[in-house]
Amino acid sequence: MGKAPKWEIVVSPRLLGQQIMADDLKSFRELETGTGPSILKIYSWQPQCISLGYSQDIEAEIDVEKAKKFGWDVVKRPTGGGIVFHNRAEVTYSIITSIDNPILPKGLVPSYKKISEAVVLGLALVGVKSEIRPQTTDHRALNTGLCFAYPAEYEIVAQGKKIVGSAQKRGKRALLQQGSIFVADTPAELFSVLKRPHEAENAISVENILKRKTSFNELSEALIRGFGECLSIGSGETCE
Repeated sequence: MGKAPKWEIVVSPRLLGQQIMADDLKSFRELETGTGPSILKIYSWQPQCISLGYSQDIEAEIDVEKAKKFGWDVVKRPTGGGIVFHNRAEVTYSIITSIDNPILPKGLVPSYKKISEAVVLGLALVGVKSEIRPQTTDHRALNTGLCFAYPAEYEIVAQGKKIVGSAQKRGKRALLQQGSIFVADTPAELFSVLKRPHEAENAISVENILKRKTSFNELSEALIRGFGECLSIGSGETCE
């Protein structure tokens, strides 16, 4: 087993969606060439932002002008998955490291599940009991594009409903996993920006479970602890 690399931890509240996606892709590409560090990023979005998976078509899915009138940006992620509404309360993580990093098991699904275990632990630290649940029902035929319409395979659920949506991109040397934690409900009228019919979100938020407001600092600190205890990540921290 190889030596685990040192990690860079970046905590960045209130970032532009385009900047977040560009920075994650840049870090992934650097690791693909063997020149970049392993990075754990915890961030939030400002302004609020709608993100789509890499295989989705923005023009086909979103009324961009209407979204802008609501004050929301629209971006595409380098990872897969469905449409996510990143409101002001949401906290998102990115983990970028080498595929052969010894802290992770080999393979997409095992590494995805191991990273998710760290998120489950972080949520537990703020009082949210969640679990990684295999999906036995094939929802692909029912998928209308929303990330939080149903739990995908091995995603994190609480009280039987999705609370975290994650997806992983893999290259020859590097992997990038992005995950969004559903912290507070998005106003129902915002779903009018969707061009296609959609199912209602089958999700539950952190604040609905806790019956109180949370802060970016509370959740980011819990996630960092979760990643530290589960994956031994914790070599340093930089704030942007």
